[in-house]
Amino acid sequence: MKRNAGLVVRLLVLFLLGLAISGCSKKQETSAPADKPMASQAVNMQDGKWEITNTLEMQGMPAGMMKPQTFFSCLSQKDYVPKGADQKDCEMKSMKVDGNTVNWEMACKDSSGKGKITYAGNSFDGVMEMMMKDGGKEMNAKMTMKGKHIGPCDK
Repeated sequence: MKRNAGLVVRLLVLFLLGLAISGCSKKQETSAPADKPMASQAVNMQDGKWEITNTLEMQGMPAGMMKPQTFFSCLSQKDYVPKGADQKDCEMKSMKVDGNTVNWEMACKDSSGKGKITYAGNSFDGVMEMMMKDGGKEMNAKMTMKGKHIGPCDK
């Protein structure tokens, strides 16, 4: 039982790290041809406060072991990547916008990840794959994200 409790704690830490990783956004690079008018480069998403629900899947973890987690993030045409808890040791390595889909890669002190979100006006679906090192072992996880626009950002 103690062994399972340790695994649950590690999975919870990994899940919270996923929230933090999804919030890293020190650099943004948008890949869009410079000759297109600015209006055609906009992603079909509403600026404002978004409610985001994340579900974590991890190899070897029983289905339904981790309950979905919900948090709120302010998103805009200048900042497409949802932000969870502040993670100071992360750096956005790349970001590419293709139509209404945003792809990114990031690196943190003991983890790395890549994500993809496709916006549809007042909603989005996304996924993030993460790799974390824990005691010399690599742990891989996949986090699915669903977002819905709920109104203006808090002041």
